[in-house]
Amino acid sequence: MSRYSLHNLMDWMYGGVDPSFAGNGGPECAAFLSGQQRLLESLVFLSVGTVEILVSLWKLRQQHVRELENLLQQPQTKQESLGKNVLLVLLCLIFGLEVGFKFATRTVIYLLNPCHLVTVMQLPFETEIYYIQHVMLYVVPIYLLQKGGVYTPEPLCNFWWALLSTGFMFVYHFSILQILGLVTEVNLNNMLCPAISDPFYGPWYRIWASGHQTVMTMTHGKLIILLFQSAVPTFKWSMDLLRLPAKKID
Repeated sequence: MSRYSLHNLMDWMYGGVDPSFAGNGGPECAAFLSGQQRLLESLVFLSVGTVEILVSLWKLRQQHVRELENLLQQPQTKQESLGKNVLLVLLCLIFGLEVGFKFATRTVIYLLNPCHLVTVMQLPFETEIYYIQHVMLYVVPIYLLQKGGVYTPEPLCNFWWALLSTGFMFVYHFSILQILGLVTEVNLNNMLCPAISDPFYGPWYRIWASGHQTVMTMTHGKLIILLFQSAVPTFKWSMDLLRLPAKKID
């Protein structure tokens, strides 16, 4: 039973995090911001995030109530496809490898990061898995977009889903990640101190990060949809152009 004690569990969670590397964590990183500033920023962004979630959910419910009613009235047929099953298996394998690497390096707590941080001490192929996983973040939405149906995106002028994502981002970072970071002194997604490569390094880095990440969240998804909608006609036109004319047989 001693092998599965709380101490061993905590060691699996963050025992492999080396605070001697700048930006990983430790007492100095946890004390980078004063308690007063940390509390004030948390109250502001938690309030902003909560308002964004409530407002966006209210707007989305108004816009989609009729669409949901029509969808529920339609007969639900289970459609399977080879591409969908292959993609699902690939995602499970990649995530399983990522979890295995985190357990092996005793940095399981990094799985809570929206984007998994790459530790300095890595097992073979962990870097490759990291990049493959992030490439899949683009592959999956593009695949689902071409499926259509329930995966049909909202109009480009509709930003309520993006606002909802921003609200959840603020609440998640300034509550769960920050509290766990303070308790464990692990710099989860740079909520304790800025990365050494942060161009906005300083006491206001979280304000800057909240601003540019809001802009990215608002625009990035729309850019993917715009590029996808532009690429599909171009792809079809290219296929028609490359298609050889049928040979007439007398």
